[in-house]
Amino acid sequence: MVKITLDNLITMAHETEKIHEVYSGDYYEKNGSHFLVYHNDLAEKVVLKYDAEMLTMTRFSNPTTVMKLHPKVTTQTAIATPIGPQKFELKTQRHQQVPTGFKTHYQFWQGDSKIADYALSVHFTPESNQT
Repeated sequence: MVKITLDNLITMAHETEKIHEVYSGDYYEKNGSHFLVYHNDLAEKVVLKYDAEMLTMTRFSNPTTVMKLHPKVTTQTAIATPIGPQKFELKTQRHQQVPTGFKTHYQFWQGDSKIADYALSVHFTPESNQT
């Protein structure tokens, strides 16, 4: 088990929100990729798969949300909202793997309009076994 810390600085229009979340989860490596797996505050399973080139975030919600973030490729995602699924383009400015996680800066776009800017930092540390 590991402690997963997510810090996200989200800017929409002229407003900025800082998100700090800590979860208990699992970490493993497979075929050169790193995986962090946890359940969020809505009890949805979340899988963060990353390597030196890209990040894939999968949230097993209803419907499942998959976001692929690569600095050289604009990707698309659909996110469930109260008014139905919304489609976005994802533009990744930077993605950097660090020894205990990653840092990724990306943006949500709809057409020519930038909807939001995200500066995401995710780190993990072994959980201490206290008895």
